[in-house]
Amino acid sequence: MNTPQRIVSLSPNVSMMLFALEADEAVVGRTEHCLPAIEQYVTVWNMPESRVAQGLPHWRELPVVGVWPLADAEPVKALRPDAILTSGSGPFGVHDARTLGVADDAVLHFDTRTFDDLEKHIRQLGALLGKPEAAAAIIEQITARRNDILARRVRLPVAPNALFEYCVCTQYDDDPERRVANPAQTILVGGHLAPELIRLSGGEPLLMQPGETAKWVTIDDIRGAQPDVVLQYDCHGCPAAGKHPVRTRQGWSELAAVDRDAVYTLQENISNPNLCFPAGLEELVNLLNTYAAQNP
Repeated sequence: MNTPQRIVSLSPNVSMMLFALEADEAVVGRTEHCLPAIEQYVTVWNMPESRVAQGLPHWRELPVVGVWPLADAEPVKALRPDAILTSGSGPFGVHDARTLGVADDAVLHFDTRTFDDLEKHIRQLGALLGKPEAAAAIIEQITARRNDILARRVRLPVAPNALFEYCVCTQYDDDPERRVANPAQTILVGGHLAPELIRLSGGEPLLMQPGETAKWVTIDDIRGAQPDVVLQYDCHGCPAAGKHPVRTRQGWSELAAVDRDAVYTLQENISNPNLCFPAGLEELVNLLNTYAAQNP
């Protein structure tokens, strides 16, 4: 493929990378979530005001062609893209090229699950856009930021096993018809970057390994594994989830982590495989440092 001149980004995570590569002018369309993702990236990385002023207005004015993982075919076609960039794992975020009016090789899909994937995809985008040096510089910045955070990590003689309960809100919607699972029976364990971030922070991921996306487990699985730490993330701070603290849930009071109050609600989505991971890594290091101080 030649260097694209008219890119439609159907992925907030890819849009962050495009912004980081300063490829703004080549982008002609985005999803509704791309702009908030870039604004989050700007905050997490404390981007210079000059760069923000240079690139963000362009993204604000771009036509919106869907909400990830979906896209509206006709608005995409109207933009006459020569490249469409998508992302997601499994069926999420996958789009048919012909439906969007482009050749098969004009749709590039990024299934980012690990740090190796993230770096590989940054390099791929850099090569595609004729910006390999910029891609290499971003990877150097990632490494330096990660090492700076890890320098503040407290190491325990034995890494605590950490269970990461993801998307708590999907199980506790006020309307039972909108719940995707019975929380008394199944719990969603988050993957993508989460296992690596937990391990980097000094813990050991429980019931999930690097490269996996998400997994439904039972409370019996969790009781059998007996996590030292329970980490929870509500996708959008769902108020329904907040009405169901772990002590009130069937079987959870039998966990040692619950008994010693080693249950932490995360503010950052440590599962999301994108350039904003330093915020999640920093939060995890701080939480596990707290755990280390309370459990010497």
